[in-house]
Amino acid sequence: MSSGFLTLLWGVLLVHSIVAATTAVPLQRLRPPERIRCSRNHLTSFTGRVLEFKRYDNQTFLRIRTDEDTTEVFTLRHPGKGSAAEWFLLRGKVFEPSDWKRIEIRRNKLYPRMRATVWACDDGSTPVVDWQPPSE
Repeated sequence: MSSGFLTLLWGVLLVHSIVAATTAVPLQRLRPPERIRCSRNHLTSFTGRVLEFKRYDNQTFLRIRTDEDTTEVFTLRHPGKGSAAEWFLLRGKVFEPSDWKRIEIRRNKLYPRMRATVWACDDGSTPVVDWQPPSE
């Protein structure tokens, strides 16, 4: 190979490395809510648009289309509690009884474009749902 070709090849590789290094975005993990008790090694979060939401007396069902283009299903069991609100957050803060009106138009009917992050430990404990209503 000629030295001119090798110099050109070296220059292309160098430019490619510089561009790749300056455009790469470091991956960052979301900070889990304080109420999560399992370690990060046993925790997964799923963020996306809520496709389906049904709350019953003893369980609450969610189906989410994640930002990673998967569809995930969650069932929060809450026998005798009547509501899963104790496992809900609203934009990272404690979910208050008055917050139902921020996520639902009426019972079991969420506002359009409702998003949520579901935090799930691999120990089978009840997931935590952090609701993210569209900006008002």
